[in-house]
Amino acid sequence: MKQGVLIGLAVIYMVSITSQVSAQNSDTVQLTLERTVRMALENNETYLIAQLDTGKAKSQIKEAISGALPRLNLNTLVTRNWSLPEFNFGGQTFKAGTDNVLNFGMDFEQPIYSGGKLRAGLKAARLVEDLSHATSDRIRQNVILNVHQAYYAVLLADELLGVSQASHDRAVAQLVQVKKFHAAGTVSDYDVLRARVEAATAKPPVIQARNQVIVTQANLKSLIGISQTTPVQVTGGFEVDAGALTTNLPEAIQTAITQRADLRAAEYQIDFTDRIISVTRSEGRPEVSLTAGYRMQAQLNDARVSSLVLKDFVRSWDTSLNIKVPIFDGRQTSARVGQAEADYELAVYSQSQLRKQVEVEVTQAYVNVQGARERMAAEAETVELAERGLAIAQVQYEGGMTTQLELIDAQLTVTQVQTNYVTAQHDYAVAVITLQSAQGVLNIAGSE
Repeated sequence: MKQGVLIGLAVIYMVSITSQVSAQNSDTVQLTLERTVRMALENNETYLIAQLDTGKAKSQIKEAISGALPRLNLNTLVTRNWSLPEFNFGGQTFKAGTDNVLNFGMDFEQPIYSGGKLRAGLKAARLVEDLSHATSDRIRQNVILNVHQAYYAVLLADELLGVSQASHDRAVAQLVQVKKFHAAGTVSDYDVLRARVEAATAKPPVIQARNQVIVTQANLKSLIGISQTTPVQVTGGFEVDAGALTTNLPEAIQTAITQRADLRAAEYQIDFTDRIISVTRSEGRPEVSLTAGYRMQAQLNDARVSSLVLKDFVRSWDTSLNIKVPIFDGRQTSARVGQAEADYELAVYSQSQLRKQVEVEVTQAYVNVQGARERMAAEAETVELAERGLAIAQVQYEGGMTTQLELIDAQLTVTQVQTNYVTAQHDYAVAVITLQSAQGVLNIAGSE
């Protein structure tokens, strides 16, 4: 009976432990590359600010349009005269005015001509919207690039941790084997000591690699906007879609020139400064507007306004054609035009400078892709050869045909070439997405 109770308690305990482990696993956020990028675009403050700037630009267009629309205002004025002026006429004293004056009016104004300011201002506002869209697109590209780089950094850290752990496991297994050989009297005390040193030496790289995983995960969490206390697991590998890349450098540069959002933004900036010149010049041109007004006034000494009726109000209305011709403003307009023209020249030079910079970025990224691809292929072959060499050295050592030093050397070679291969995979993936970003074609998961 007691045995059955103990077994039942053990089963309950195991179920409880399993449930806790499952709960912990369920709290871990599984991150694919596509999900990681989308989370970053939803939470990245820089990109969200750019989105707000786009919305602000749309409001500026509405403001520019309002400058050409009529304005209608309702005016109300109630005056209480506490002491009216008096004058004497024929021995009698008279007061001028009444104790209370009520004025109601409506004013209408319609701009007719503003020297081209309204039209140029509207076009400038539309260019601001285009500029904000292009800026937002480039920021989006940068966010996607940063997330890709951080994501691949976590993958690299995970892979290097696996390489370090495998190296440590081989060293520990070697120590166990050497101890057996020592007990059988086939190896010396020095061999045991050397095996212990190798096992101890293989432990710090595992600790460093584990810490690097934590650091890279922290950077990724910061980019996508989740808490540092939230456990994450990055899934996937270093696979990249390199099939869409151009096969020669001139085509890669041409793609960047047509696709880069910051180059589009530079073009919009040139057009915008050109419109600002027109707006500034219009300050020195005539302005024509039509105004109309309607007035209603009532005067009474009785404070009871409710006694008023519509016929008690005196009505009037007027229209005016207003023409304003600037003659001399102290050369303020010409000075401002000169500043606007300087801004235009600056925008032209900045666009030319940016284009040259883009060409350099694409060239460097293109060369890096070619080099990383060749290095990855070479390292893959080296890994296979090193692993075969280790297997041979292991068999020979167990058969007494080689020394422990040669076996250790083979193990170190495997660890090194595996590290080089994983690093080459990472560098190739980063090179590809960097080239895509330099060309302005990098999107979510590199596929859209």
